[in-house]
Amino acid sequence: MTITNDIMSYKQSIKTDELATKLRIIRKVLVDNWSQAQVAKYFIIHRNSVGNILRLFHRGFNDEEKEALLYKTLSQEELHIKLSPLRNKKPIPKSNKRSATTEQEVLITNYFTQRNMKGGSRRMFLTVKRMCVQIGTEDDQMKEEIKILENLSYAQIKGIYKRNKLKTQKVRVYNGTRKPLYDYKALSCFERLHYDTKDILDKKALPEAIYKKFDLCKNLPVIEWNIIDVKTRFRFIAYSHARTSEFGLHFLLLVMQYIRAMNIPIEQKIIIGTDNGSEFYSGSKTKEAKWNELLGIFNASIYSYNLGFDVRKNLIERSHRTDDEAFFVPRGRFIKGKKTFLLEAEGYTQYWNSMRPHQGIEMNEMTPLEKLETCGIYNAKKFLEFPTMILEDHISQIKKSTEIIRLNIYLNNYKQKHLNITLNPKFLCDLKAVFKNFDEFAQKVLYSYQTLVLLIVFRLLLCISLKLKM
Repeated sequence: MTITNDIMSYKQSIKTDELATKLRIIRKVLVDNWSQAQVAKYFIIHRNSVGNILRLFHRGFNDEEKEALLYKTLSQEELHIKLSPLRNKKPIPKSNKRSATTEQEVLITNYFTQRNMKGGSRRMFLTVKRMCVQIGTEDDQMKEEIKILENLSYAQIKGIYKRNKLKTQKVRVYNGTRKPLYDYKALSCFERLHYDTKDILDKKALPEAIYKKFDLCKNLPVIEWNIIDVKTRFRFIAYSHARTSEFGLHFLLLVMQYIRAMNIPIEQKIIIGTDNGSEFYSGSKTKEAKWNELLGIFNASIYSYNLGFDVRKNLIERSHRTDDEAFFVPRGRFIKGKKTFLLEAEGYTQYWNSMRPHQGIEMNEMTPLEKLETCGIYNAKKFLEFPTMILEDHISQIKKSTEIIRLNIYLNNYKQKHLNITLNPKFLCDLKAVFKNFDEFAQKVLYSYQTLVLLIVFRLLLCISLKLKM
């Protein structure tokens, strides 16, 4: 390769060929006997830069290599191979005080690759914050990890993802458009609810150790019951060992009582959407009518999604994914039995409803509790008192709390059939035969669910007034 003597500044010439420019500088000093000041003036460069290039040349090559570089004609390929030690290195800092530590980086990469936490950097940040919440079920190893991760910021996690090339597969809409399921601005709180169940045992979502724990431990539930409000994303969650229609009906009625007890006006219609699962009414129109008869007392109704094309259920299905990412995967290792499960489940319900910001339409990074407050629900924090339960343990009490609904329907039907008949002993006997727990259920329910006091007293007074009118 021929080294030209065209006059050009150093900054301009290195953009064309960096190594050839440096070889020209070296030859000007060592072959043509120019001083470093003359070369610096010629190439419009500081003389210290000339000295740095010469220093690298003397350190990086032996005598034979120097002889060849100074006096022989080299091809372009030979020049780039032999002079590679002189190439400028990118100005990348060796370390940054604000970046994550080595221990933090190792933990995050292990979470991503080994513990099935394959979300994006933002989801990983929320998951880590969720893991660092101390409930009292953590072991010694996790306490050490909490100390390491507690000050980890979102920017540091982004840096870890970038350095380790941790990428997640993105699912995009087919035509690139986003169509909302509802007119969220026009909706009122608890006007539209979605009701569904989730199988906790999911091999694709859970790490193998956590899956085996729920599969083999008989005290741990395997079904999660969810009712979510479309407007605020507020959720009522319960658990069970089995999936039955009895649980589906009574848990729904309990939630309806709770919502109305929180002064959500009875004039506001509540519409509940669900699928055709056996835990509800299996798509039977007869059973659906019976459910709607019970829900009618609350000015509510339930319907089934249209199979195949109704995507409204996607809202609650997406929440099931968060259950895995924010509860069962990061906190499942701390669950050792029924007691620790209930502690973790209660903590997760509080986390979802009052601590986790949501990015859904019209949520604006607010938590469900914050959304309730901005919508004018003055006693919004009362909703957080809904109990976390395993349905098998409390179904008898739940039945007693919902029995007043069937009592109301019975009184209405009796009044329609016997409009001209006054209250008599036979009516009271019929009442006690149909509702065996009528004498004792109120006191037990009030003991278990104190937030239902006002509603149940109101219903009892209503029943008494109906009987007196007859």
